[in-house]
Amino acid sequence: MGLMDSIGHALMNNDELHFAAEPRCSSEEQWLVTLSAPLSAYNGNFVNAVETGHTQEMLREGVASMWGVRDRASFEQTARWLVEEGHRDKYLDTWRALVKLDTAHQAAPLLLRTVASVVFPGLFMLKLRSALNYEDFANQTGKSVADIAALMGSYNDWMGDLRKPLGAQPAEITDLVAWDAVRLASLSRWGVELGYIDRSELTGFASGLSAQVRGAYGNWAQLSAAYVAAGLIWSYSEARQEALVRTNAMLVSDPRSPYKSVSFH
Repeated sequence: MGLMDSIGHALMNNDELHFAAEPRCSSEEQWLVTLSAPLSAYNGNFVNAVETGHTQEMLREGVASMWGVRDRASFEQTARWLVEEGHRDKYLDTWRALVKLDTAHQAAPLLLRTVASVVFPGLFMLKLRSALNYEDFANQTGKSVADIAALMGSYNDWMGDLRKPLGAQPAEITDLVAWDAVRLASLSRWGVELGYIDRSELTGFASGLSAQVRGAYGNWAQLSAAYVAAGLIWSYSEARQEALVRTNAMLVSDPRSPYKSVSFH
């Protein structure tokens, strides 16, 4: 983990899940708070309440610097972009290519996979590079060719993470709407806490992609897996992989997690 990643990780305080002592949520609000949990766990926020548990100053600065949201108008503009566009479609072809690679890799005999990974990694990457057009994926996602190469080169490692500890099969993830939906629900919580929208407006904004989420996944674990996958396409690094997998694994396994108490459907 690099220096800046280490500093950022320490500031997020995400080595465990954080819970509000007495959360006040309606059933609809609780579902939307749970929808936002992958990002809440990563940021070290409360995973069971509309409130984040962070100071107003820290939250205001973070939302402004990361999202450009400073008032109601900029909040509404960003929320509308997440509902209407987001990243889900522009990342989907890259994800499908990764799933094809993973499916082919899993179909190979275990011994052959092991030997190829250890003895011929360079040859394998050359074959991979010739089979996939990194430039096309870079253009689609807005990432550099180097970023795409790093993502593709690491796929076998983090695809395994989706299977275990997250408990989802990559081939079952056919939609990346989780990435936009989790961020929309989170942004809506932040908007309430910062006074950009009223609490009574939370469900209206945060639920903008709920129907698509329920149609795309069968359970919270699949939602987390899709969020991790899109998050690594958005910005891949070993540090982000570790943090995303670890925090979502806690949501899947921790008996106190809202994933255990809030029904997905």
